[in-house]
Amino acid sequence: MRPRKRVKAKKKNPSRLRSYSFTITIVVIAIFIVGSYFQSLPTVEHIPAGFEFKSQEWMPYVPGDAEYVGYVNYRQAYYVSHNSSLFGTETLLEIPQLGLKINPMEITYELVIQLPEPKYSGSTTILQLTAKRQTDLVNDLASVNVTRTHLPLNYDGHMVYELLMRKFGDQNLNLGYMTVFNNQLMLSNDKSSGLQNVEAILYHVSSSEKSLFDDITVRQAVYATGVTDENYVGLYVGMFSTQLNDTKMVVKAVIGNSDSISVSRALLFPTSGIALEHLNEAHEIYKNATSYRILDSWLVVTYNYPLGKLRSELIGI
Repeated sequence: MRPRKRVKAKKKNPSRLRSYSFTITIVVIAIFIVGSYFQSLPTVEHIPAGFEFKSQEWMPYVPGDAEYVGYVNYRQAYYVSHNSSLFGTETLLEIPQLGLKINPMEITYELVIQLPEPKYSGSTTILQLTAKRQTDLVNDLASVNVTRTHLPLNYDGHMVYELLMRKFGDQNLNLGYMTVFNNQLMLSNDKSSGLQNVEAILYHVSSSEKSLFDDITVRQAVYATGVTDENYVGLYVGMFSTQLNDTKMVVKAVIGNSDSISVSRALLFPTSGIALEHLNEAHEIYKNATSYRILDSWLVVTYNYPLGKLRSELIGI
């Protein structure tokens, strides 16, 4: 019986093993880097189809073609800031012919509406006054002879008065138009279309036309800013472009928390893809924000500020 030959085991090449190990390591690192990159990319979130929108009593006053709306809730601002002198004590509105001076503590909320140019110019202001101040105003109009020079105009049952008035920040008295409706004081002192501005809002209210806040896109924008109830301090809507190209609308909300405020801007783009393209630019323009989100076609930028920033953030968009 012939002896069986031994089969020699092949020796593994150490350099080849090192090459395999190195390649595998590089592949694993590459997979990790690529995975991390895609995880870091912003995701597009979506507004729920059945999101809740809580309308407020002032929203029906805003015509559907308004280009700008600015709302400030004075009572909520005092509550959030714990500061009854937040807006100071200077007169916000003076009407000498009525002997009328209105200070911030006598205002519940202020609403500023700007209608489209060139048909309109300037803005219309609606003030909800405290109950006592509102009663005093009605009595002033009934007892003071404001018609000595100019007869009040009757527009759809509302008396519109032509009066000299000075708003906060104005150096001189300006001729303006004022009316009282639904326990609101409405006025415009724009030289060219003040009367037209007031009558446009009165017509809108009496005709029950759709408000700007009946528009689903505007409602989505309000939701995108984080507003879920009626306790926000300020809300601003601008139907115009912003510093970011391709934007069509901007909505800003100021929401009070226990010891801070949240300020969010929702900027509308044609598509979510275009919104994503402007994300880096948003980081440059809105620096050091708390968060940057894409919500459908909205790019939402949010800041958290101490309460001391509240008044400055209520100036506008």
